[in-house]
Amino acid sequence: MIVAFNPRGDTDVLTKICIHWYDYHQSELSTECDIPLEGSSSKTSPDWSTGYKLSIHTDGGTDHKGPFFWWDGWVNGIYCNDIHIHLKDAGFVIKDSFNMAIVYDKCFWEKKIR
Repeated sequence: MIVAFNPRGDTDVLTKICIHWYDYHQSELSTECDIPLEGSSSKTSPDWSTGYKLSIHTDGGTDHKGPFFWWDGWVNGIYCNDIHIHLKDAGFVIKDSFNMAIVYDKCFWEKKIR
């Protein structure tokens, strides 16, 4: 499976974005934290993976999204993670707007992923 990322907005508050891969027991087995903080990118899941969770890290804390698991109808789909970071309340509170969609051709922000 392909998991795509689109961090945008006030990304300078991000310290890292990690993807945590899950196995068929729904246990987290590995983590990758080399996702670019700006611009779109993607990761291909390990062969054994049945899903993932994202952790979005800032100096103020960490926000987790997921886990999301592959199901029969989602085989060969692309998991598009639109991560929109913006400041709220005069910059004191960081809020993210997260929109995950499963597509079979390309994410809305990409001309072509594959």
